[in-house]
Amino acid sequence: MYVAAACMLEEFARYIALQRDQAPLASLLIYLKRKGGWVQLNQIWREMGPTGGGPFWNQTTLLNKLDKLTRLEVISMERRILPSARSGSKKKANTFYRMNPSTPIYPHIFGMLRIYREEPDRYSSEMVASPLDHLLDLAGRSDGSDPMLGRELEVALDLIGEVFSVGRDEAKRMVRERMEKRGVIQQRGRPAEPRSEAAGGKRPSRRRSRKRAEISDEAD
Repeated sequence: MYVAAACMLEEFARYIALQRDQAPLASLLIYLKRKGGWVQLNQIWREMGPTGGGPFWNQTTLLNKLDKLTRLEVISMERRILPSARSGSKKKANTFYRMNPSTPIYPHIFGMLRIYREEPDRYSSEMVASPLDHLLDLAGRSDGSDPMLGRELEVALDLIGEVFSVGRDEAKRMVRERMEKRGVIQQRGRPAEPRSEAAGGKRPSRRRSRKRAEISDEAD
């Protein structure tokens, strides 16, 4: 498994080296990751092409990148026979693409983005410098001999650190605070509840309190 992942990363690195501008390919990967499932080619072109304000100005360039990513097994391609939009009696072959979740770069796609706060409750994102090199570096760091590095929690901590530009300890603190807010774990520094009688902290009975009050009245 590690050998296959390493070979894929090597091939991906060679492909990255050929990119004069990394932004279009990085945008395509982020787009497919955000979509999550199968996306029809026509929709990809509509949203990633000039009509949707995307980075691709001709369909041939987009198709070439999709074809190369498919051969690298970074994405998966599927052809489906669907009814024609113009005539229900006619059938037409449609091409769909989606990110391959088993590829070693899959968990790190959003690491190519830097999130920043515009307003108290509004966040925006922008692509980091050399996003594909950054993606390859993130994937390479998790492709070690330690199997724990491939676990979802480890990947999540790495991504939080990259997205918010914080260290690992700070990323853990952010996760812990969120879990505390959701009640998953108990907050630190929470005041201890009063001990019960079973714990040794006996409360004075009402009968004893009355006797003390009567004694005080007689003394007066």
